[in-house]
Amino acid sequence: MEFVIQIIGKGEFILKKKTLATLGLTAGLLSVVGFAQAATTPLGYNVTVGSYNGSANTTSQTKAISDARGELRSSIVGGDYTVDARMAASSGTGSWVRGVGDYETRGLPNSINKGTAARVQFSNDLTTPVDVKVTGSWISN
Repeated sequence: MEFVIQIIGKGEFILKKKTLATLGLTAGLLSVVGFAQAATTPLGYNVTVGSYNGSANTTSQTKAISDARGELRSSIVGGDYTVDARMAASSGTGSWVRGVGDYETRGLPNSINKGTAARVQFSNDLTTPVDVKVTGSWISN
């Protein structure tokens, strides 16, 4: 991006200089606000949970708030099946949320600390004879 400043008079030069400073400040504030909300931005997932009690994981997000409940927004769970889900991290896991189906929003309770990389782990039943594709988004909070 290129800015052109014309100096017609002393007053106009000062106005344009202030405008550039305001644009710079606005851009800086927007980048800081965006960074602060990064861990609370929905992250999409598209994974396949293996048959007969198989499991799959989403990519990780960094927790913004210790112990804050995450949110799972299910879009599609393949066939007429459901899956179980929980938030997991190297430092521990949350409790399983059972029977997640199509187009459901579920809370993900956990005791994972702020700053820790967390992910959602999916599992299906011991009796599920097929791989189950699941899609949606989630927020670690």
